Amino acid sequence: MKEYTLIVKGRRVPVTYEVYKAYYQEYEHERYLKNKAAKHEHSLEQFIETGVSIEFICLDSITPVEDEVLKTEQIVYLYRCLDKLSAQEQQIICGLFFEEKTERELAKKLQLSASAVGYRKRKILKALFQEMKGYYR
Repeated sequence: MKEYTLIVKGRRVPVTYEVYKAYYQEYEHERYLKNKAAKHEHSLEQFIETGVSIEFICLDSITPVEDEVLKTEQIVYLYRCLDKLSAQEQQIICGLFFEEKTERELAKKLQLSASAVGYRKRKILKALFQEMKGYYR
Protein backbone atom coordinates (compact mmCIF):
# COMPACT_ATOMS: atom_id res chain seq x y z
CA MET A 1 0.00 0.00 0.00
CA LYS A 2 1.28 3.45 -0.96
CA GLU A 3 1.94 5.91 1.87
CA TYR A 4 0.72 9.49 1.39
CA THR A 5 2.41 12.41 3.11
CA LEU A 6 2.12 16.18 3.16
CA ILE A 7 4.76 18.65 4.24
CA VAL A 8 3.57 20.70 7.22
CA LYS A 9 6.00 23.23 8.78
CA GLY A 10 8.94 21.52 7.11
CA ARG A 11 8.04 18.01 8.31
CA ARG A 12 6.43 15.15 6.42
CA VAL A 13 3.14 14.09 7.96
CA PRO A 14 1.44 10.84 6.93
CA VAL A 15 -2.17 11.30 5.77
CA THR A 16 -4.92 9.20 4.22
CA TYR A 17 -5.50 9.13 0.49
CA GLU A 18 -8.70 11.22 0.85
CA VAL A 19 -6.86 14.00 2.71
CA TYR A 20 -3.99 13.89 0.22
CA LYS A 21 -6.39 14.06 -2.73
CA ALA A 22 -8.44 16.93 -1.24
CA TYR A 23 -5.27 18.90 -0.48
CA TYR A 24 -3.90 18.60 -4.00
CA GLN A 25 -7.24 19.32 -5.64
CA GLU A 26 -7.39 22.57 -3.70
CA TYR A 27 -3.72 23.27 -4.44
CA GLU A 28 -4.23 22.77 -8.19
CA HIS A 29 -7.36 24.91 -8.13
CA GLU A 30 -5.47 27.78 -6.46
CA ARG A 31 -2.66 27.43 -9.00
CA TYR A 32 -5.17 27.54 -11.85
CA LEU A 33 -6.84 30.69 -10.45
CA LYS A 34 -3.47 32.37 -9.92
CA ASN A 35 -2.43 31.66 -13.54
CA LYS A 36 -5.80 32.85 -14.82
CA ALA A 37 -5.54 36.10 -12.82
CA ALA A 38 -1.98 36.68 -14.05
CA LYS A 39 -3.22 36.59 -17.65
CA HIS A 40 -5.79 39.31 -16.95
CA GLU A 41 -3.78 41.58 -14.67
CA HIS A 42 -2.13 44.60 -16.20
CA SER A 43 0.63 46.66 -14.71
CA LEU A 44 1.41 50.33 -15.20
CA GLU A 45 4.66 49.32 -16.88
CA GLN A 46 2.74 47.26 -19.47
CA PHE A 47 0.57 50.26 -20.32
CA ILE A 48 3.60 52.57 -20.62
CA GLU A 49 5.40 50.06 -22.87
CA THR A 50 2.42 49.74 -25.21
CA GLY A 51 1.78 53.49 -25.24
CA VAL A 52 -1.67 53.31 -23.65
CA SER A 53 -2.59 56.25 -21.44
CA ILE A 54 -3.57 55.08 -17.96
CA GLU A 55 -5.91 58.08 -17.64
CA PHE A 56 -7.82 56.84 -20.68
CA ILE A 57 -8.32 53.41 -19.12
CA CYS A 58 -9.38 54.83 -15.75
CA LEU A 59 -11.78 57.36 -17.24
CA ASP A 60 -13.22 54.83 -19.68
CA SER A 61 -14.42 52.64 -16.80
CA ILE A 62 -16.13 55.52 -14.93
CA THR A 63 -19.67 56.54 -15.81
CA PRO A 64 -19.69 60.29 -16.40
CA VAL A 65 -21.80 62.31 -13.97
CA GLU A 66 -23.58 63.95 -16.90
CA ASP A 67 -24.84 60.56 -18.08
CA GLU A 68 -26.24 59.80 -14.64
CA VAL A 69 -27.96 63.20 -14.46
CA LEU A 70 -29.49 62.76 -17.93
CA LYS A 71 -30.69 59.26 -17.07
CA THR A 72 -32.32 60.55 -13.88
CA GLU A 73 -34.00 63.41 -15.78
CA GLN A 74 -35.31 60.97 -18.39
CA ILE A 75 -36.79 58.75 -15.69
CA VAL A 76 -38.46 61.73 -14.02
CA TYR A 77 -39.92 62.81 -17.38
CA LEU A 78 -41.14 59.26 -18.03
CA TYR A 79 -42.95 59.21 -14.68
CA ARG A 80 -44.58 62.55 -15.53
CA CYS A 81 -45.79 61.03 -18.79
CA LEU A 82 -47.09 57.98 -16.92
CA ASP A 83 -49.01 60.28 -14.55
CA LYS A 84 -50.90 61.69 -17.56
CA LEU A 85 -52.33 58.23 -18.40
CA SER A 86 -55.78 57.14 -17.29
CA ALA A 87 -56.11 54.88 -14.24
CA GLN A 88 -56.65 51.76 -16.34
CA GLU A 89 -53.73 52.61 -18.65
CA GLN A 90 -51.50 53.08 -15.61
CA GLN A 91 -52.71 49.76 -14.25
CA ILE A 92 -51.76 48.03 -17.51
CA ILE A 93 -48.29 49.59 -17.66
CA CYS A 94 -47.57 48.99 -13.97
CA GLY A 95 -48.81 45.40 -14.18
CA LEU A 96 -46.78 44.54 -17.26
CA PHE A 97 -43.56 46.43 -16.67
CA PHE A 98 -43.23 47.04 -12.93
CA GLU A 99 -44.95 43.96 -11.52
CA GLU A 100 -43.75 41.85 -14.50
CA LYS A 101 -47.09 40.12 -15.01
CA THR A 102 -47.93 38.42 -18.27
CA GLU A 103 -50.67 39.80 -20.49
CA ARG A 104 -52.83 36.80 -19.59
CA GLU A 105 -52.41 37.33 -15.85
CA LEU A 106 -53.20 40.99 -16.17
CA ALA A 107 -56.18 40.29 -18.42
CA LYS A 108 -57.63 37.98 -15.76
CA LYS A 109 -57.11 40.61 -13.06
CA LEU A 110 -58.70 43.38 -15.16
CA GLN A 111 -61.41 41.09 -16.55
CA LEU A 112 -60.36 41.73 -20.15
CA SER A 113 -59.22 39.46 -22.92
CA ALA A 114 -55.48 38.95 -23.36
CA SER A 115 -55.68 40.40 -26.87
CA ALA A 116 -57.36 43.54 -25.49
CA VAL A 117 -54.55 43.98 -22.99
CA GLY A 118 -51.98 43.51 -25.76
CA TYR A 119 -53.76 46.02 -28.00
CA ARG A 120 -54.02 48.60 -25.21
CA LYS A 121 -50.37 48.06 -24.24
CA ARG A 122 -49.22 48.79 -27.81
CA LYS A 123 -51.48 51.83 -27.98
CA ILE A 124 -50.21 53.18 -24.63
CA LEU A 125 -46.57 52.57 -25.54
CA LYS A 126 -47.03 54.36 -28.85
CA ALA A 127 -48.54 57.35 -27.02
CA LEU A 128 -45.72 57.31 -24.45
CA PHE A 129 -43.18 57.18 -27.25
CA GLN A 130 -44.74 60.24 -28.88
CA GLU A 131 -44.82 62.05 -25.54
CA MET A 132 -41.18 61.16 -24.79
CA LYS A 133 -40.15 62.54 -28.18
CA GLY A 134 -40.97 65.96 -26.74
CA TYR A 135 -38.24 65.46 -24.15
CA TYR A 136 -35.57 65.10 -26.83
CA ARG A 137 -36.58 68.19 -28.82
